[in-house]
Amino acid sequence: MDENLSERQQVEWLRAQLRENAPWALAGVVVFLAVLVGYQQFQGWRERQSATADQKYQATLDALSKGDGDGAGRLVKELRESFGRTPYSDLAALALVRYEVEGGRLASAAQLLEDVIKNTRDPDLVTVARLRLARVQRAEGKPDEALATLAAAGGTGSPAFAEVRGDLLADKGDAAGAVAAWREALASKRAGVNRELVELKIASAGPVAAPAVAPAGAGKAP
Repeated sequence: MDENLSERQQVEWLRAQLRENAPWALAGVVVFLAVLVGYQQFQGWRERQSATADQKYQATLDALSKGDGDGAGRLVKELRESFGRTPYSDLAALALVRYEVEGGRLASAAQLLEDVIKNTRDPDLVTVARLRLARVQRAEGKPDEALATLAAAGGTGSPAFAEVRGDLLADKGDAAGAVAAWREALASKRAGVNRELVELKIASAGPVAAPAVAPAGAGKAP
């Protein structure tokens, strides 16, 4: 707008600008309001989903406490299918895994853990589920499958992974490999293993557990 225009001319100029740009301004306001309302509706939906999923998770725990594994299984399936975006789906599945393991239903527990690994959105939970799956597979007498499960996690650096790998190698008769894995578990500065138990495993492995010590005078010229 030209600053040299008279006051009346300036008013007329502003009115003209409003007439020309009002449709665009109105459209912008409409779009903004639509986005705002949509976001609020989405937030409300998420809160309702979370609340419902929480109720179903609590119902799963209640069913398990009463020994109703079938009822808990149905709830876990419903949570996975309808509330898979919430953490309650994974938590309910892990609760059922423990129930199945305690009941000796290892194949069912393994399948549940594989479902968690495949479907969870939490990468940390994938690691937890892999470790538990390896333990279940070991209990099933499948050391090779369990070792493959651990290897699929990549370099987690978890001492618990190293300990279980040592247990599996010991099962396969590889005492040296087992001891190396257990020592790896002890060398880690991260928590996750019972150090006294791991040290006992190393001691029980026999002479292979002792570090190689060069004989006195070895390496000296005769």
